[in-house]
Amino acid sequence: MSVDRATIARWKVSGHDAAVTNLASAVAAGRVSHAYLITGPVGVGRTTLALALARALNCEAPLDQRPCNECDSCRRVLRGVHPDIVLADMKWQEEMISRPRGDQSRARQRFSINAIKWLREDIVARPVLGRWKMQIIDDAGRFSNDAPEAFLKTLEEPPSYAVIVLIAESADSVSETIRSRCQHIALGAVPIADTLTALAERGVEEATAQRLARSAQGRIAWALRMADDPKAQEQRREQVEVAFEQVTTPLGRVAITGTVAREHTRKRDLTFELLDIWMGLWRDALLLRSGLGDRVAYPEVADRLRPFAEQQSIHDLYRALWATQRAGSDLDSNVQARIALHAMVMQWPG
Repeated sequence: MSVDRATIARWKVSGHDAAVTNLASAVAAGRVSHAYLITGPVGVGRTTLALALARALNCEAPLDQRPCNECDSCRRVLRGVHPDIVLADMKWQEEMISRPRGDQSRARQRFSINAIKWLREDIVARPVLGRWKMQIIDDAGRFSNDAPEAFLKTLEEPPSYAVIVLIAESADSVSETIRSRCQHIALGAVPIADTLTALAERGVEEATAQRLARSAQGRIAWALRMADDPKAQEQRREQVEVAFEQVTTPLGRVAITGTVAREHTRKRDLTFELLDIWMGLWRDALLLRSGLGDRVAYPEVADRLRPFAEQQSIHDLYRALWATQRAGSDLDSNVQARIALHAMVMQWPG
């Protein structure tokens, strides 16, 4: 079934027309799968796509006008208050799922078996407002060891009115038990030109749009979210300055293995934000060293990064980028922050 541009526009998902077309066709034809796995980089628009599907499924408008984004159901999804839509992530787990008695440990980094039990019981309850019950499980690559098996029966035999959407960075991060029972939708990085177009349509000033599109590195949802939040943009600029000092100065590296490592448990999200910027700076250093300065993600520090990059070999810059990526994987696997970050910094040149 063909999908026109007006329908794609109503989904409000920028940069992923093919995925939107496939899902819109499935909705219109009544062929919606009961389990989807949406993969791609954080900030590329995975949750945006899942929530657009939620609006399309429960929209009150005629079938060829869904999602209308105007009816009560669509507005509830947009505000995050639809009673039949559950968005489950690590934050949701901390708020909704009780810890075992006496457990005062740090914030949980895996979906516990109790969270899976809650989702299993919730999905069998019939929808109270719309036609469909929908669960969007972010961080699906973080299921605890026993969680996939516990969720298996739900994925194999969901209620007829249920749709489950799992979100992960890659299919490999989800167990074979889970991904083999889902229809896979892979979202790739969005070209800078498409991100710039989306930002221009939001009325973002050209210089700001250029900076956000480059910093986004293909993550269009991240760019649009930042465009709507000037305070977040200022905080990001400050983070880039801090990360630049950490990458290029001895005192900055001491701060990484000291302050950043000590505070990782309380400020885990901040550590991963810094890791993202460190990787971007090492990529920029490689580009500058290779004479491709027009492609850098952080032009605001490029003039200062260039002389540092020119003092390093291509091999050493690649090693630094690899070590930074490895640190992120180690931290995600609960390696002690002090060990992971120290090993990373020891591989950085300069």
